[in-house]
Amino acid sequence: MFLFKKLFLLTGVTALCVSAPARAETLEQALSTALSQHPQVEGAMATLRSAEEAEKEEYSGYFPELSVSTTGGRIFGDNSTSRGLSVTRGSGYSYLWEGSVSARQMLFDGMETKNRVDAAKADIRANALSVADIRETLALKVVRTYLNLLRVRKGLSLLRGQEKIVADYLSRITTMVNDGAADEAELQQAKDVAVILDNFIADYEGQARALESDYVELTGHFPEGALEPPVLNMQKIPEDVQTAIEIAKAGHPLLQSAQFETKSSEYGVKAERAAYIPKFDGELSYMKTDKEDVIGGEVEDAKAVVRMNWEFETGGAQKARIKQRTYEYKEAMARVDDVQRQIERSVRQAYAERQTARRRLENQKKRHELNQKLLETYKIQFEGSLISVLQIMRADNQVLLTKLEESNAQSRVMISEYGILAAMGHLQKALSIETSSASSSYSRHAP
Repeated sequence: MFLFKKLFLLTGVTALCVSAPARAETLEQALSTALSQHPQVEGAMATLRSAEEAEKEEYSGYFPELSVSTTGGRIFGDNSTSRGLSVTRGSGYSYLWEGSVSARQMLFDGMETKNRVDAAKADIRANALSVADIRETLALKVVRTYLNLLRVRKGLSLLRGQEKIVADYLSRITTMVNDGAADEAELQQAKDVAVILDNFIADYEGQARALESDYVELTGHFPEGALEPPVLNMQKIPEDVQTAIEIAKAGHPLLQSAQFETKSSEYGVKAERAAYIPKFDGELSYMKTDKEDVIGGEVEDAKAVVRMNWEFETGGAQKARIKQRTYEYKEAMARVDDVQRQIERSVRQAYAERQTARRRLENQKKRHELNQKLLETYKIQFEGSLISVLQIMRADNQVLLTKLEESNAQSRVMISEYGILAAMGHLQKALSIETSSASSSYSRHAP
């Protein structure tokens, strides 16, 4: 009896495990996976980390430089040849031991170090915002792939259900032909309807395979289980396109990245101009040399001095570097203006796409309703022997096709709404997606 209970319990648990459906993967989960491990994000993060190290390199210019050197070996010296006829000591061999240590501290360099540090900080902010923009672009790709795959899978489900209905119509017409109640032409036309439906199925299966490939490229894995239709908070989308443009220009990561690149270029110009200003360094040094008296003996040298260096490149290299950085600054300013125009165009196009998609959805709903009413009318007329089975079959198939078109139009509307958020640079924010450690890098170096 005990053994029977154990066997029954094991069988029940196994049945539950087999029958449990695969957990659906939400859009938020797909986005989180893609944005955390996609190579584009990892590459952008590596560039950001490199910029952070570059800032540390420039900042080290504020600290003293230490130098330690030692020399050891054997030397030959001839004082009689090096000091003239008044020297009585002659030549000799000796061991040489020499050591020195020095510290140099920059006192004033015309603000060159400060400007280079500020340029490096601006580069960090630009790269942090570039990471956010790459994630924003990648997020839109994930959304489009997810929604299109959801649309295609739903369409395949409808088509395969319709395939059974068409097969039933075809069987009835075949029976009618065999019984002499219909002619062969009607059967051939019915088969043509079945072939057209099969073409739709083949097309949707191809779309599904292509979209699954895109999904794997973005997330690193095939979709897990079913896909859940996402729900977007429409309050996140401004109704007025001009408002959306103003929001985008105020906070789009791509535009902010370009603006910080401009700041970096401006600081670069100032750093190069510092070459015309004299530089002052403080230096502490100590040196000791030990060798035979006959060729010098022991020497100690300690210094605490201030050095001024004022270099002039007579070939015009300094002037050329300043002009080069100035042109880079002008190029960066032009890029800011270009990015602003691109963002405004993208926002306007996104709103135009949503308007078109909404209008198309309304028309597809009307078509579906009209074809549904037509099918109901045909069914009544068929009962009165006014129309053939083939006509009902075609009408039923047309209802399915208009249903597919309506589903496609709904998907297009959803994609256009997410596209508006992406054009504004607010897609991750609207979906409450964590914007990675790039945000911490930005905040650490923000003014």
